[in-house]
Amino acid sequence: MIYPNPAPGGAPVTLVLNLDAQSDVRVQIYTLAFRKVEDKTVPHVPAGLSNLPIPLVDRWGKTLANGLYYLVVTANGKRWVLKLLIFG
Repeated sequence: MIYPNPAPGGAPVTLVLNLDAQSDVRVQIYTLAFRKVEDKTVPHVPAGLSNLPIPLVDRWGKTLANGLYYLVVTANGKRWVLKLLIFG
């Protein structure tokens, strides 16, 4: 789950995960045209409920533009695809 969603532009969002075991968590952010704008790995996330802050910037450090994005989250051999709307 991503909170808040929709998210105000410029502010980070929180990715809420419930992991079975400790894992590295990879977060990839894509535009609607499936252009990858960010690829980040958070190492050693503990098992259980975790709140990971995700800054809404691309790999060049620029704030993501308003619009709809896909987040592909990978951890412990599992993959989730989430949608995130950024406004204002």
